[in-house]
Amino acid sequence: MAIFKNRKEFKSIFSEWYNPLCNYAFSIVKNNQQAKDIVQDVFLQIWEQQDQHFIKTSLKSYLFKATYHKTLEKIRKSKRHQEVVSLSANGITNEVTMPDFQKDANLYRIKEEINNSIRQLPPKCQEVFLLSRKNGLTYTEIANDLGISKKTVENHMIKALDFLRNNLKNIISE
Repeated sequence: MAIFKNRKEFKSIFSEWYNPLCNYAFSIVKNNQQAKDIVQDVFLQIWEQQDQHFIKTSLKSYLFKATYHKTLEKIRKSKRHQEVVSLSANGITNEVTMPDFQKDANLYRIKEEINNSIRQLPPKCQEVFLLSRKNGLTYTEIANDLGISKKTVENHMIKALDFLRNNLKNIISE
């Protein structure tokens, strides 16, 4: 279901929720003008993309969540801007102000290679590895969860780490 049907309904929603959303944004950014700008941006985006926005929860939840995300976006942009200004003031420019897409691309490629290597592990070995590294479980917790001995968990981890070390040797050295 679309958020509103016409301009009148939009104005009604705006009038009802503008101040509560401004108060919410202010509680995060601690700047009244920024809070107002954020809420106006939220409503502007909703108006411009009204055919693409659908509510799956309550209107209140939707608006507060949108405001929260817009606030985080503004904070991130502000921090990046402050870093660039600070670096420029210190005489460090150009390299830092331009995003390092090559570094990001390499990072994503390495992450993908690691994930591919993990998927190549035998099923039980992969399960033990993911429980340990992704879920942060101890060997004892893994052993209890899977109904195997702690020594078996250790063996699976040794096998997984050796496999990953060998499989990823070329990537890490690049």
